[in-house]
Amino acid sequence: MGSIQHAALKPRFGEPATASSLRIDWFRFLNRPLLVPSGHGCDTSLANKTVLITGAGGSIGSVLAERLMEGLADRLLLLDHSWRNLRSLYGRYERRNVTLPEVEFFHADILDRVVLQEIFANYQPQIVFHAAAQKHVPDLESNPFTGLEANVLGTLRLLEILECLEVEYFVNVSSDKAVNPASVLGASKRISELLLLAMQSAATKRISLRLGNVLGSSGSFVPLFLESLEKGLRPRITDSRASRYFLSPEEAAAHLMHSLEVPGGQLLLPEMGAPRGIMELAEFLLHENCGLGPVKLPIQQIALQYTGLRDGEKLTEQLTYDYEFLEETSVAYLYKICGNNVFDADSFADNLAWLMDLVAERRVTGLIDAMCRLVPEFTPSPTLLRYVR
Repeated sequence: MGSIQHAALKPRFGEPATASSLRIDWFRFLNRPLLVPSGHGCDTSLANKTVLITGAGGSIGSVLAERLMEGLADRLLLLDHSWRNLRSLYGRYERRNVTLPEVEFFHADILDRVVLQEIFANYQPQIVFHAAAQKHVPDLESNPFTGLEANVLGTLRLLEILECLEVEYFVNVSSDKAVNPASVLGASKRISELLLLAMQSAATKRISLRLGNVLGSSGSFVPLFLESLEKGLRPRITDSRASRYFLSPEEAAAHLMHSLEVPGGQLLLPEMGAPRGIMELAEFLLHENCGLGPVKLPIQQIALQYTGLRDGEKLTEQLTYDYEFLEETSVAYLYKICGNNVFDADSFADNLAWLMDLVAERRVTGLIDAMCRLVPEFTPSPTLLRYVR
């Protein structure tokens, strides 16, 4: 798209999308209190500011956008590559029937340099929340260029644009899958973390927030499990021993906003409590009224399909590397991840340039080598190894 006029969605959207939304009390499953900072410190950082959210129609971006629609910011710029997701978000905005903040919608790709430059030039956002990503683990194992383009090149494009502009905050959404990654998703998220650390700037506070699994996110276990129940199919479980660190969408959005209060630019980790088993989550969904009516049978009597872990998936996730350590910050439930000054900046830049050349040319020769040079802890999956043969 060559101009904002083609990308922006004005209030002539047509009928809003009718996708149903899940309303589940996730804290009944998490069995812990809401782990978000108290107080209103982020209100000061957001007040009277223009805020851009990439991936605004996604699971995290949409909750963050709705929070900011409550009036914290002066103007919201909501960008997403998915027309369907953006229409759904616009429908929710329209139903709120509010006039402030001013909200602009952009159907655009973060890889489109021209559109990005025009958005930044015309609207001059002071805060950027970067939630756009390709995040489905199995899909990216057999299509690595898609993940590397969206998650690494997309982040790099945004950071390059920031170099010439007065942006106060850039907040990148990362993942615990970036720790000792076994997937293209995890490796791409780790490269993006290192990219922000390598490109720290005195002008822009650059932050990566390493999150666990956001409950109910699109394409994740929860919607797929509920869809199977609704259709009368046998729900699928990868491995009964699998566990994950979970947080609610509301917690994820709150941590992103409160990350603005942490002094300095860095890599942050929110408190998420202990990991929970995938079988615990399945049993919770079976016994909750999720629009389908509660299922009374114990999970042991439900006919489940055990598929085994797919390539790129792990039984358990880790929150930090062995060489990393956590420090408390001035914001409750947000920790600074320290110990990452372990890479040579010049070597990192050279290896990143090599990887981006491979991605641009769709060249598989050397792809895994380039990824492993950037992330030595990366373990390629059998699917990825077959792909590059």
